[in-house]
Amino acid sequence: MLHTHKSSVASGSRPYHLVKHSRRDRLRVLAQVQHYDVAVVGAGPAGLSAAAALRVATKGQKSVHVFEKTAMTARGAAILVGVNGLKALQAIDPQLLDGLLAKATKLEGSDRYNMITGEHIEFMAMRNDMFQEKYGFHNALLGWSDITGALKAALPQGSISTGCPVTAYKQQEDGTIQLLGPAASSSSGASDTEVVATCNILIGADGWFSPIRQQVLQDGPPTFKDVVVFRARIPKPDFMPEQRTKWWVPPTGPNSADSLAVFIPLPGGDMVWQCHCPVAVMREKGLQYDPVIGEASSSHASNQQSSSSSSSAKERCLKAFESFPAVFREVVEATPEAAITEHGLYQRTPEQIPDGCWGAGNVTLVGDAAHAAYVDGTGLALSVEDAAVLGWHIQQQGLTAAALRAYEAERIPRVKAVFGLTAKQAAAMKAGVPQRQLLDERAELLYGQAHFKPLQPVAAVAP
Repeated sequence: MLHTHKSSVASGSRPYHLVKHSRRDRLRVLAQVQHYDVAVVGAGPAGLSAAAALRVATKGQKSVHVFEKTAMTARGAAILVGVNGLKALQAIDPQLLDGLLAKATKLEGSDRYNMITGEHIEFMAMRNDMFQEKYGFHNALLGWSDITGALKAALPQGSISTGCPVTAYKQQEDGTIQLLGPAASSSSGASDTEVVATCNILIGADGWFSPIRQQVLQDGPPTFKDVVVFRARIPKPDFMPEQRTKWWVPPTGPNSADSLAVFIPLPGGDMVWQCHCPVAVMREKGLQYDPVIGEASSSHASNQQSSSSSSSAKERCLKAFESFPAVFREVVEATPEAAITEHGLYQRTPEQIPDGCWGAGNVTLVGDAAHAAYVDGTGLALSVEDAAVLGWHIQQQGLTAAALRAYEAERIPRVKAVFGLTAKQAAAMKAGVPQRQLLDERAELLYGQAHFKPLQPVAAVAP
C-alpha cells in the first residue's frame, strides 16, 4: 500500500492525503506528487539561506522548495550575527543583507553582574569600530524571526510547506529522490510512510537531530552538553537599555559548571531573556531533565520539558534560578507560560565532523544538521557560510553530485578549524587566559579568514 500527498505549490500548505491500492492507482498517484529540482528539509536560517542562495545561483530557473515540520511560529531567540555570517549573506544577496542591517541593533557592549549578589562587575564594550575597519562589518543583533522573516521574503510565494515533516528519503533508479514523511495509520493499524514529493537534489537542513543526516552518515545524535536552556521573547522592560545586554554570571566569570542568565534587547522594542543551567545544578534542586525525551517533546516548539514532568517550563526555570537576583526572577515570573521554551544544549564535537564528506550522491547537509555549534551565534553564521559556498559550487557545476562534494570539501576544513578552536579556548578559559585575548584569536579565524565569492544577481521576487 502506498500513502501519498498531492502537493499544493501555490499555497505552500501540506498536501491532502490519498490512499491507493492497485498498481495502476499507485502509478497515477505518483504522477501527482510534486517534483522539484531542489528540496530543502528544514526552514530555519540554514535551510532558508540555502534556498535563497540556490535560487540566486540558478538564476531563478530551477525549482527550490522548503519543507518544514513546524508551523514556523516565532521563537524566543536573539542572534548576534557575526561578521562572517554578514560577509556570506552579502555574497548571496546584498539587498537582503542591507535590509537586515537596517533592522539590526548595534550593541554598545555588555554589563556583567554577580549572579549571587547582583552587584555590577564590569562593562565589556563591543569593538564595533575596530571590526568595521579591519573586517568590513561589525556584529549585528537581530531576533530569530527577523532573520527567518527576511529570508522567507527573498523566496517566491509558495516556496515553503509548513507542517510537513520529512523523516527519510529513498533514492530511485532514475536518479530522483523520494521524500518520505509519516502517514496516517493504515487499516491494519501499522504506522507507515508516504511520498511527500520528489526531487533531484536534497539538502538536509533539519537541525540537531537530522533524520537526513542519520540516513546518510548513521553516526548518532550530537553530544548533549549537560546544560538546559530556558528562553523567551517579551516586550522590553523600561529599565532595559536598547544597546546593551545584561549578564548575570559567576563572580569569576562564565564557566561550564555554573548557571548564567542574560537579557538581550531586540530591534522594535522586544527583549529576549535566556538562561543556561547545568544538569548537575538542576539535580541539586530536585529537577530532572531527560536529553532524549525532553528534546523530543520540546524541540524548540513546545514549552513542556517532557510528558513525565508535572511542572511547567516556567516553574522549572524559577526553581533552577531561585538564587539569582530578583530583577531576573521577576522578569521570568511576568513572562506568559506559552512564551517560554525549554530545551537541552547539543553540539557536534570536532571529532564528530566527518573528514571526507557529510553527504552522498545527490544529498548533502547544511547548518546544524552538518555541524551543530554552540548557541552563541556561531552556528547561524556558519550556516549562512554553508549557503554561500553551496550556491557558488552549484553555480559553477550545476545541480550535480560533484558540486555537492566540492562544497563539502571546502566547508569541512573550515568547520573543523572553528570547532577545534572552540574546544581549545574552552580549556584555555579554565586555565585563566584573559577573555579578550581569546576573543581576538577567535575573531581572526572567524572573521579574518572568511572570504566568499559573490553569486550572480537574480530578478526581484514577485509579490
